[in-house]
Amino acid sequence: MEKSIVIIGAGLAGLSAGCYGQMNGYKTAIFEMHNIAGGVCTAWKRKGYTIDGAMNWLVGTRHGSQFYNFWEDLGAAQEWRIHNHDQYMIDEGRDGKTFTIYCNAERFEQYLRDLAPEDSDPIKEFTQAIRSFANYSMPVDKPGELYDASDQEKMGQMLPGMQAMQKWSAISTTDFAQRLKNPYLRQVFSNFPGLPMSMFIMVLGLQHSQSAGYVIGGALALVKSIEKRYRKLGGQIYFNSRVAKILVENEKAVGIKLTDGREYRADYVISACDGRTVIFDMLGGKYINETIKNMYDHPRLFEPLVHVALGVKRTFNEIPSSVGGLRFPLNKPINIAGKEEKSLNVFIYNFDPTLARPGKTLLTVYYNTDYDYWRQLRQDLPRYNSEKERIARDVIAGLELRFPGISEQVEMRSVATPVTWERYTGNWRGAYEGWMFGASDNVSKTLPGLDNFYMAGQWVNPGGGMPPAVMSGNHTIQFICHKDTKKFVTAKP
Repeated sequence: MEKSIVIIGAGLAGLSAGCYGQMNGYKTAIFEMHNIAGGVCTAWKRKGYTIDGAMNWLVGTRHGSQFYNFWEDLGAAQEWRIHNHDQYMIDEGRDGKTFTIYCNAERFEQYLRDLAPEDSDPIKEFTQAIRSFANYSMPVDKPGELYDASDQEKMGQMLPGMQAMQKWSAISTTDFAQRLKNPYLRQVFSNFPGLPMSMFIMVLGLQHSQSAGYVIGGALALVKSIEKRYRKLGGQIYFNSRVAKILVENEKAVGIKLTDGREYRADYVISACDGRTVIFDMLGGKYINETIKNMYDHPRLFEPLVHVALGVKRTFNEIPSSVGGLRFPLNKPINIAGKEEKSLNVFIYNFDPTLARPGKTLLTVYYNTDYDYWRQLRQDLPRYNSEKERIARDVIAGLELRFPGISEQVEMRSVATPVTWERYTGNWRGAYEGWMFGASDNVSKTLPGLDNFYMAGQWVNPGGGMPPAVMSGNHTIQFICHKDTKKFVTAKP
């Protein structure tokens, strides 16, 4: 007899779980509170511009690279066009100097050695680590909880690479800067906010191997291809359908109840939405332990964002495309929720013609911010809107110094705050990627005392991101197949 699965949330994790559930013979239905799929992997349209709220780069865009199989299973890889940047980031200093981080490790190494020949040894060690990581990937095709002896053996073979990354994890960008003799290069690395060098190396390794390109069309293009795949597999999506309660009988999840009172029964329930809402609202906080309680009582979340998007009647052909955008200092700081921001980092989407009409370009600028400030401010809607408009004006004024005449070329402006993210995606405190790396070594995919219930997505995969979301959906169906003693299978479209 065909078993059924109800999935809460049509973000990437929910769509992935739905696709893999259908592939494995389950009847799935996804319930989404919004009127479109995608969750935090989303975009919105204003005055002829498409504002991307999620896509800078995507791990798994090269055939054979880590995560690629997921995108192929889900029908995305067959449809996408990938743009690989030459530059990772362009940083213009107040002294007129420009520092460029190149995506190709050989080019970056030569660039650094030309700048600081006296630092050839640490530069070579750094760029060699980038090249090494470009050929290194952790297994992602199976959840660790289901590893057998052969899987453990494979992990053992990767130990040298893991140890090398652990060494770089213990070194911050500030520490590395102290090893450099050249004053300019030392200052450049000191300007990064004390990040572990391993994160720097990981990101640049993916760029070097061209395993993390940009999908033309951005977040919506990616989501639409996966939604299409899900529907072709026979899955159903119910939009504008907010779940109020998870139905439980005899300590087993048996279905859901919507805010309009309708109920839907199923053999399994998968939560692919906000973790706190599910655990404490839909389930009344009944199925928790001290670990779960501590995580939510003392959250370590990604800082939410103020996101400013501008539609500009200008092409910016003189600015090379880059992963991390163009950063430059401001003459006058921009105040964001009481914090003075002294630089502006602008993402110029001149490489994606689908986001704006010919001769026009989408720009985005965003800053980390304080959720509580915006939550409180929105109680006074006129003040809230006025503050958003003030920030947009200040951003445009900052851009005017770098791009004279841009103030008159801005045709569209849109400002999103942490409250915007919370309202449209349901993510607690506007945390667009959930738990920070290291928030917990192992977040359980189930809840204590509750059977036939699983959680997927960023609230059980610390660090968030689009690839871990689709991986999480895949792994969740593997757990269900394991429980039903079924062989887990995948299929390409």
